[in-house]
Amino acid sequence: MTREEFLEKFQDILQTEDELSFGMSLDDIEEWDSLAKLATVAFLDQNFNVKVVFDDFQNLKTIDDVAKKAGI
Repeated sequence: MTREEFLEKFQDILQTEDELSFGMSLDDIEEWDSLAKLATVAFLDQNFNVKVVFDDFQNLKTIDDVAKKAGI
């Protein structure tokens, strides 16, 4: 998966029409809530075999951090 494909999929997960960028702070995204976090956990597990626990979210500040967690 390319970085662009990752960003598009992440936009789908968040169910947002807003344009996202890798430098964007997760806290600045209105749709970044507990359901989005659960969907992100499932997405990373299913697509990248990356296990994420909720404590990991303290270290995930930007979309780029999430992509790096996925190895993208």
